[in-house]
Amino acid sequence: MSESENFDFELQAEQLAKFAREQMSEEKTEFFNDIWQEAGVKDVRKMTIQDARRTLAILSNSEASIEFVKVFYGQAITNGMPSHVVNFILQSDTDGDGRTLAQEIFVDGTNPFRADHPVPQQQYFWEKSNDLDLEL
Repeated sequence: MSESENFDFELQAEQLAKFAREQMSEEKTEFFNDIWQEAGVKDVRKMTIQDARRTLAILSNSEASIEFVKVFYGQAITNGMPSHVVNFILQSDTDGDGRTLAQEIFVDGTNPFRADHPVPQQQYFWEKSNDLDLEL
C-alpha cells in the first residue's frame, strides 16, 4: 500500500468516526447491537475479515441507508475495530459495480450494496457454422 493510499484510508476512517460521533443515538446503538449479535461479533476490537464479510452481508440484505452504514462502521472504528478490517470494509465492492464502499459513500453518495449502473456482463454468441469438417 502506498503512502497516499494509507493516508486516504486513515482519512476515511477518521471521517467515519467523526460522522458516527455526530450521529449516534440510543436507537442506533440498539440496531448496531442486533447486527453485531447476528454477525456473531462479541468484541469489535477482535474482529476478523470473516466477521467483516458477515456484517457486510447483513447490511447488504437490509435496507440500510448510506448514513446508517457510515455511522455503523464509524462507531466500530471508534470502538477499536482493527485497521486491517476497516481497510477490508472500505475496499469492499459488495454490489459488484466496480466501486469500493469508500468510493460509494465518500465520492458517489450512492448505496454500496446496490449496483448504481448496470454491471457490464460478457455476452457470448453462438454462431452456427456449416463449413466445419470433423474427422474422427
